[in-house]
Amino acid sequence: MASWLLAHQAQVQSYLWLGSFIAVALWESFQPRRELAAGAAARWFNNIALKGAGFLLVWLCLPIAALSFAVLAQERGWGLFNYLTLPLWLSCALAVLMLDLGTYAVHRLFHTRLLWRYHKIHHCDLDVDCGTSIRHHPIESVLALGAELIVIASIGAPPLAVLIAVTLAAIAAVFNHGNVAIPAKIDRLVRRFVVTPDMHRIHHSTMVHETNSNFSNLLPWWDHLFSTYRDEPQLGHDSMELGLEETRTTKDVTLWRLLAMPFLSPKSTPASSTPGPQPQS
Repeated sequence: MASWLLAHQAQVQSYLWLGSFIAVALWESFQPRRELAAGAAARWFNNIALKGAGFLLVWLCLPIAALSFAVLAQERGWGLFNYLTLPLWLSCALAVLMLDLGTYAVHRLFHTRLLWRYHKIHHCDLDVDCGTSIRHHPIESVLALGAELIVIASIGAPPLAVLIAVTLAAIAAVFNHGNVAIPAKIDRLVRRFVVTPDMHRIHHSTMVHETNSNFSNLLPWWDHLFSTYRDEPQLGHDSMELGLEETRTTKDVTLWRLLAMPFLSPKSTPASSTPGPQPQS
C-alpha cells in the first residue's frame, strides 16, 4: 500500500485536494456561515492568479517537491528519523505530528514584522472561504516551501509521512477556510481533534489580538500548548470584521496591488497593521 501511494503520489494529492475543494465550495453554496461582503468573481480570480504565480515562482526558485526532497534526505541519511530504528507506522505518526508543528511555527514566523509584509496578502481578503486557502503572495509560497524543506531535512521525515502530512495539510487548509455552517455542538467536538472553520476564522479578524491567535492548520493542539488558542471572536462570528484595517475596499485588493503590497508602505502604523505573536488564552 505504501509503495503504491508513493508511486502515485501526484494523482493521490491532486484528486484528494481537488475533491475536498469542490466539496467545501458546494457546502459553502448551500450552507454558508456568513454573507459575503465582496463579489466572489474578482476575489476568486485574484486568488487563482496568485496561486498560479506562486506555482511558477516556486518552480523557478525551488524546483523540487517536498516528497522528492524527503526521498533525497532518506538516501543521504539526513535528519533524526534516519538515525532511529522505529517501525514505519511509528516514524510516520511522529513525523506527521512534527511536520504539523513545523507548519504552526512557520505560520507564527510569518506574523513577525520581517515576514508579515508577504503574509498579509492572505489576510487582506475581505471574506474567508475555501478560495482564501490558495491566496498567498508568490514570495510567501517560496519561503514557506523552503521552510518546509528545512523541517523535512532536520527530522528526516520518511517519504510516506511527508506524503500524508502534505496531503492532510492541503485538505485541512481548504476545510478550515470554508465559509460553512457547522452546528455549535458538532464544532465543539470536532475542534478537539481538527481545526474547524469557526476556530480558524477568528485568525482572520481585523482585531490584531485575534489575528495573533489560532495559528494551527491541521491539529488544534499546538494553539492550546503554546497559549495562542482563542475560543470565540470578541464580536461573534456574524458581526466580526474580516481582513485588515488598511484594506477595506475592493480597490485596495486588486491583483496588481496584491502583488505589489509587500513593497508598498502600509496606510496604518506598523503597531496596528503588523501583528506579532501575542499569546491569547
